[in-house]
Amino acid sequence: MNWITTVMAGAAGGLVVEVVAFLTNLNEYRQARRKARAARRTALPHWNRYIDPMPDAAAAATRLVLGAAAGGLFHGQVTTVLAAVAVGAAAPALLGQIGAVRSMGELTELTDQKKTQ
Repeated sequence: MNWITTVMAGAAGGLVVEVVAFLTNLNEYRQARRKARAARRTALPHWNRYIDPMPDAAAAATRLVLGAAAGGLFHGQVTTVLAAVAVGAAAPALLGQIGAVRSMGELTELTDQKKTQ
């Protein structure tokens, strides 16, 4: 798979996670309104208790960038578009693990310790 396709699919994977989070919040808002209507309340919950556009947009942009970065970083190992989307969706965890290892020597040392246990 070529590099640009992997990067784009990774970015799409990052956005899929944010879309799911947005829809979860939207569903919570809908359920709260239904509950308030069923109780015949005059004051219905406002949508901004469940959706905050600026932070949600910032989170979506960050997920897009992280997904694209993970797609680019793992493009040699990814062979299908679905795998690239999955890498993009898992980008924070994947990149966090890479960032946690400071050097190859440290990684080798940790691996050796696990083998002796």
